[in-house]
Amino acid sequence: MKKSRNIKTAAIYLGLIIFLIIVLTPYAWLVLTSFKTRVDAFSMPPKFIFQGTLNNYREAFIEKGMLKNLKNSTIIMLATVGISMALGLPSAYAFSRFPTKWDKVLSNYLLGTRFTPFVVLALPLYLMMSKLGLLNTYTGIIVAHVAFNLPFVVWMMRGFYDAIPKEIDEAARVDGMSWFQIFLKIDTPLAKGGVAATSVFCAINSWNEFLMALILTGRNTTTMPVAVPGLLTPQGTIWGQIAAVGTIITIPVLIFAILVQKHMIAGMTMGAVK
Repeated sequence: MKKSRNIKTAAIYLGLIIFLIIVLTPYAWLVLTSFKTRVDAFSMPPKFIFQGTLNNYREAFIEKGMLKNLKNSTIIMLATVGISMALGLPSAYAFSRFPTKWDKVLSNYLLGTRFTPFVVLALPLYLMMSKLGLLNTYTGIIVAHVAFNLPFVVWMMRGFYDAIPKEIDEAARVDGMSWFQIFLKIDTPLAKGGVAATSVFCAINSWNEFLMALILTGRNTTTMPVAVPGLLTPQGTIWGQIAAVGTIITIPVLIFAILVQKHMIAGMTMGAVK
């Protein structure tokens, strides 16, 4: 029996190792390409051992100004996540703890706004931002990102708040706490796994978003996804610089996910009430 269990465990680990190799190989190749010269990048057979260079990073971020695009993307992402969570958490809590007869209608409306293709709203949104003077501003693109991320936050967090036993709230009310205190000091800390997971998804959605950024941003607020196609020149595709930009694009989201990963565990409130 023990031998059979050991074989099964070894097979599971072997499968996980193979899966990780398959998943991480493209990313590893991207990172390697970012340090290659143009000759090494196109060499056949591919070179795994080569003399690295930082020219791709210098040319892309210093000479072509993508450092500014990186700053723009970071500002927009952080603002989008902060505002979406600040507005979405109380809304989700209200849906969870104070049901009304209009809950289903409102929930379906939120879901509909989340799944509406942006291309349908592109022209009205552009005209509205133009009338308000918000084109080529951080405010315009942040408002657009928040509008599309907010329904997602409400839907996600409502499920996490629903998982928290209401008996906890009732006990807190008996002790004299207000609903705002219960939301802020009890239920939200208990749902920190959901807060972390939702914030990561919001960050990824904002960081990778292309179409809204393409329409609403300009020279001073262009984000990384919009700036990358500029590396496709009539003289050819600059793969080394594209790889350098692609490597840097992944780093902020990875750092953000690593910082909150210990909280990204659903169901941590199970067993809180016996």
